[in-house]
Amino acid sequence: MRASTDQERYYSELSAIAHATPDAIAFIDGEDHVTYSEMRETVEDRAAQLRSGGLQAGGRVAIIAENSANFIMTAIAVWVARGVLVTIYPSIPQKDLESTLADSDPVLVLSDTGTEDLVRGAVREGLPITLIDTADFVVESVATDVAPTPTDLREPLSLICYSSGTTSRPKAIMLSARALYNGARVYADVWGLQSHDVTLVSLPMAWLYGLDTSSMSTLLVGGTVVSLRRSRPELIAEAIERRRVTIFPTVTTVLGKLARFLDSDERRWDLSSLRLIVSGGEPRNEQAFNLLRKYTSIPVHDTYCPSESFPLITYDPRLDPEPKQGSAGRIVPNALMRVVDAEGRDVAPGETGEALASGPGLMLGYWNDPELTAESLTDDGWYKTKDLVRVDSDGYVYVVGRLSDMIIRGGSNVSPGEVESTLREHNSVLEAAVVGVPDPEYGEEVVAVIQLADGADIADEELEAFVTERLARFKVPSRFVRVDELPLNSTTQKINRSKVRQMLQEGVRS
Repeated sequence: MRASTDQERYYSELSAIAHATPDAIAFIDGEDHVTYSEMRETVEDRAAQLRSGGLQAGGRVAIIAENSANFIMTAIAVWVARGVLVTIYPSIPQKDLESTLADSDPVLVLSDTGTEDLVRGAVREGLPITLIDTADFVVESVATDVAPTPTDLREPLSLICYSSGTTSRPKAIMLSARALYNGARVYADVWGLQSHDVTLVSLPMAWLYGLDTSSMSTLLVGGTVVSLRRSRPELIAEAIERRRVTIFPTVTTVLGKLARFLDSDERRWDLSSLRLIVSGGEPRNEQAFNLLRKYTSIPVHDTYCPSESFPLITYDPRLDPEPKQGSAGRIVPNALMRVVDAEGRDVAPGETGEALASGPGLMLGYWNDPELTAESLTDDGWYKTKDLVRVDSDGYVYVVGRLSDMIIRGGSNVSPGEVESTLREHNSVLEAAVVGVPDPEYGEEVVAVIQLADGADIADEELEAFVTERLARFKVPSRFVRVDELPLNSTTQKINRSKVRQMLQEGVRS
C-alpha cells in the first residue's frame, strides 16, 4: 500500500509545533500534563514498537479504550507506522464487540486497563492485545491470518470508524488520511482555533466528532486537549472552571443536562473562559441553550455533517457571533452540497429536499459492505445523507429532519424534528419526541411525547394552540403524551424513537 502524503502531512505539522514550542501543553488528562515534545516522543516510540512487532503498511489496528491522551497519541502512532486505525466505542455489549472485531479482522487490538476485561472476553484466540495506559507500551507480535486491506480504493485507507449504533447494525465507515487532515484543518480554520485554545473533549474519541473534529483540530494549531471520560455535567463544569476551557464541542443532550445542573446547583461555577460552544448530532434545543447562556454568557453554535462526508456545515463565530435561529450554519470551505427531490433533481432555492454531500471528506465506502456503499452513493459519487434540509437566500442551512423519520399524514409529509423544535420553544416543555402511529383514516397520526420542565403543568389545548400558531395545521400533534423521562440511546445520548414508539404501543397514557 502506498504511503499517504496527507498522513505524513498531519504528523509533520505536529512535529513542527513540538519543535517550535516543545514545552507547550498538548494534553491535560486528569492530573497528567503532556507537552508537545513528550507527545512527539511517545508517538515515535509507539510507532517504532508497532513496526518492530510486525505491523505492516495497511495493517488494521483496533483501538477500544476510554478517552485519554494515550488514545490520541497511540492513534497517531498507528498512522505514523502506516497502519489503518479501527475505532470501536468501548461501552458496547461484549456480543456486539465480538461481531465488530470479527468484521474488522484487525492484526492487533489496543485496549486500556478500564476496558481490558471486556476486550479479552471478545477477541478471538490468537489475536494480540496491547495496553495503551501502562508504563511500557510493548507490541510483541501481530496476527498474520487476517484478510488484506484493499489497495484498489479511491485513496489509501487510514481509518475505519464504526458508527455510534443508531441503526441496528453499526456501519464501518472507511476514510482516507486526506479526509482526516481536511476535517481537522477546516474545523481549526472555521472555528478560528489558536494555540492558546483549550478544548474539552468529553465526546468519545472513538467517534469522528471526538477524534478529528475536536482533538486533531486543536492539536493542529498547537492548542491543548483536555480529555474527559464521561459527559456528566458536574465533571464538565469542574473541568471548564479548573482548566480554563475555551472550546467545548458536544451534543445537544449533554448541553441540556449541563444547563439544568448549573441552574439547580447552589455553587456558581466560573465558566467565563469559554468562547465557543458547539452542538452537533441533534436538533437545537433553544430553551436549554438560553438557560445555559445565563451561566456562560455566550450562545451555542452548531455543526452538522454525516461521518460519511465531513465536515459539511458549521458556523464561523467571527462571521456569525450569534447563530441564526434554527440553522446549523453554512457550508464550510472545500465541502459540496446539493439539495434534491425524490427523483434526484435539484430543488428550487429555499425548498426542502434531501442533502447530498461530497468533498475531500467523502468516505471511501463501507468496510465489507459493497452493497450498502452502492446504495448510499449516487452514480456520480455524492453521498445520500437521508437528511432533509433547506438553504435560505443567505446560504444558511436548516436541517428539517430524517427521511426515515418522516410521518405521512393524509398524504402530507410531517418532519418530527420541525414539530419537536417548535414544542421545545415553549417554556413548559423540557424535551419532546414526535412519532407517527398507525391511523385508519389518515394513514399516520402525529403524536408528541413530552417531558415537562420541573414544576410545569400545561393543558393539551394550550400546547395545541402554541403549535398551531407556528406550523401548518396538518403538522399539529393530535395527541400529547407526558412521560417523566424520554428514553435515550445509551451510546449517542439521542432520543431513542423506537423505544418511544414501543412506549406508546405499551399504552403510556396522555
